[in-house]
Amino acid sequence: MRYKLKIIGILFFILSSLSCSDKKNEEDSSKGKANINQDLVKKIELDSIKLIKLSPRSRKITDNWMMYVALNSEIERLETYSIQDIIDNSMTIRSVTDSLSETIPEIFKTNAILARVVTLKTHSELLRENSTRIEPVLSEIEKLSAKLKFDFRNLNIQLNEVFIIQDNLGEKDTP
Repeated sequence: MRYKLKIIGILFFILSSLSCSDKKNEEDSSKGKANINQDLVKKIELDSIKLIKLSPRSRKITDNWMMYVALNSEIERLETYSIQDIIDNSMTIRSVTDSLSETIPEIFKTNAILARVVTLKTHSELLRENSTRIEPVLSEIEKLSAKLKFDFRNLNIQLNEVFIIQDNLGEKDTP
């Protein structure tokens, strides 16, 4: 009888210790999920990257370039986005950058602009890829968001430069 009581006591001890460890794992898991949720609503800091304004001539052409207007809108909203917003809009951003490359106005089809658009496409694809993972890497999403804004800034520089180069070439032609 004593032997049976000892065995029952040992089994009870083992079951209770397993039950406690499961509760502890659940608490740790819920704390981890709470931290991830807080990270997802955190606003991304992109204020240090200033966008370049387009010259009046560049603006006139880009106002009719719908994919540029759409991408400009997305890039401007990046400053107010949380990481979750970026994850939710990553597919849209990728789709817009993809369409942007197919709709470049003839005057902007220069190697420099094409290179900027390819860079935008690459970073938007990496952002989409990371955002669709089961467990996205939040720090990578932040970095890629900053790269997208920086890439768009560089695209605007190149769009303005098209007319600067044209004006300089025109000056060389006149005596």
